[in-house]
Amino acid sequence: MSHMAGNLSQRFPRHVNYVFKEIPGDCSAINELPASEKCQFIKSTESCHSNVYYFDYAYFLFCTIGEENSRMFHMGVALVIFILIVCFTMLGTTADRFFCPVLAVIAKTIGISESVAGVTILAFGNGSPDLFTAVSNTSEDTELMFGELLGAGLFVVGIVAGTILMIKPFPVNPAAIVRDTVFFIFAVCWITVCAYDGRFTLSDAIVVVAVYVLYLVVVMIDFFVLKHELHEVESNISLTGELPENDSYYRKLRTETEMIIREPIHGMEMDIAKTRISIFMDVHQRQPPRNHHIFLDFFEHINPIHGDDWNESGWFGKILAILKAPLEFVLLLFIPVVDYSAQRYGWTKLLNVLHCLTFPLMTLFVTGFLFSTLLNFPVWGWWLICSCTLMVVLFITSRTDRPPSYHLVYALIAFAGSIQVIYAVAHEVVSLLITLGLVLKLSKSMLGLSVLAWGNSIGDLFSNITLAKRGYGKMAFAACFGGPLFNLCLGLGITMIVKALKKKDNVAFSREGAMGENCEWFLVQLLATVLFVLLLTGFKGRKSLGVIMIVIYLVFLLFCVLGELEVIHPFGTDHHNEGEFVW
Repeated sequence: MSHMAGNLSQRFPRHVNYVFKEIPGDCSAINELPASEKCQFIKSTESCHSNVYYFDYAYFLFCTIGEENSRMFHMGVALVIFILIVCFTMLGTTADRFFCPVLAVIAKTIGISESVAGVTILAFGNGSPDLFTAVSNTSEDTELMFGELLGAGLFVVGIVAGTILMIKPFPVNPAAIVRDTVFFIFAVCWITVCAYDGRFTLSDAIVVVAVYVLYLVVVMIDFFVLKHELHEVESNISLTGELPENDSYYRKLRTETEMIIREPIHGMEMDIAKTRISIFMDVHQRQPPRNHHIFLDFFEHINPIHGDDWNESGWFGKILAILKAPLEFVLLLFIPVVDYSAQRYGWTKLLNVLHCLTFPLMTLFVTGFLFSTLLNFPVWGWWLICSCTLMVVLFITSRTDRPPSYHLVYALIAFAGSIQVIYAVAHEVVSLLITLGLVLKLSKSMLGLSVLAWGNSIGDLFSNITLAKRGYGKMAFAACFGGPLFNLCLGLGITMIVKALKKKDNVAFSREGAMGENCEWFLVQLLATVLFVLLLTGFKGRKSLGVIMIVIYLVFLLFCVLGELEVIHPFGTDHHNEGEFVW
């Protein structure tokens, strides 16, 4: 009988489901210890400090306070939750005031459409921090990575994209959504097949990366084909003398190939060319002094509470504005505002000159190089010398009444600054959520697909929903597919390539965990449902589709919770003794 079982397991290795115990040294093993031993475990376990960024919350709760003092421990948990809310507020403020406006400016400047900007600029901006984190930890076990990347994909497509459709329904580009979902489904299916037996070959990993490269090539080909069609229509219109506004096909092509700036509140379109002309005319009719009202202008823009918004807000809005004011004030000191819908595109001479000093210091602090040395001199000192020189040059060559010719350089600074803040705060959110996961006694696999997935997707959540509120729903919706695909293909693919290259046979061991296959099957189902419903509705993104997407994610979460509680058996595992298998 044992001989038969051995033959079957060799012949059908993919049908053998082992139940893995927690890896020794895994921080989630703290849940099995008595309260008196948890502090020592936190101190001696390296994985408990792997997600610490600025502050060690687990050490604070289990060592500084201690679980034995139940009342103080619960107060500590409440403090952690409060800090989490502050981080969420900071993410929302960064996305709304700095990140989203500058995305529209960059897309308009380089001449790409909303959807292309969503799957490239926004996807890279939201996904690059997660990619760097995944690639930098190639030696760690893959269970958390599978749960985190797949769970984040489900969260972004289900919750974030579904919320976008509920906020502002819009017609979806058929070719774009078919392309995005087909590539995403293929990538998930390929990863499922490759990782099913726990072996990930070098060629398997290369294909995963190649899928995303091919996806980007197809995106750009689609864009240039539409651009070519737009030029042909414009040529025909110019020959016939008809007004472009009367041609519906022309308007549709413009929407699919150009970035149209909208007002931040009502989502109304703005003609940038006319705005530039009006500013030029206004400036040259009355030439004020070069530094006219420079300090008044500075204090008006550094004030985080705006008079018009304050007067129009209700009591809740005013309380929220007061709570957000300190965070927004700090952000304004370090990140420039570049917004086509703002006065002078956000240019404030004295404040923007000051950014030449504060932005580099913030960059050094976030990257950890602030107190490093170069040629036996502090790095911050070198930056201080360069910044002061640049500040003098900018002060001499600019005016208060209009932005300088090099103002677009500030768009890159605003983009980089926003990414750094989102990256730093999102990492702190991950650390906070992991600590709460330990308090709630979540397993490692459940921790990855829920807490880590939510934490690493928090930037996507705030950025994409803020964009949708501002009227850029197509960009936000496209990023909900392009961003997770970017993270999954490059994050998992590059990690597995590095792991495989370290082995003599070029085969990396991969472990999806108890919930890995749950994520894969539900993600494929969610993507297929989105495509099917859009086919039925003529590619009209409706609120009902948003509800369906959110419900699918909630069902997935319920399925995982029931599996975690061993009420049901998740895909890919069975609750048997270790080493026992079923076929």
